[in-house]
Amino acid sequence: MADSKSQTALKVGGIVVGALVAFVVVVPLLPVVLEFAVGIFRGFFDAIVPGGRTYE
Repeated sequence: MADSKSQTALKVGGIVVGALVAFVVVVPLLPVVLEFAVGIFRGFFDAIVPGGRTYE
């Protein structure tokens, strides 16, 4: 059974609004997530590499 045009328009509108909300929520969080991932990598790398990181 085919969807009516109004239901199809509502689905498209819902997808667009959902994508915009996801974009607005995810983009500001990207630096936090990337910093967390890099921090874990640096901590692991510092633990296994002799001498670790030097701070000047």
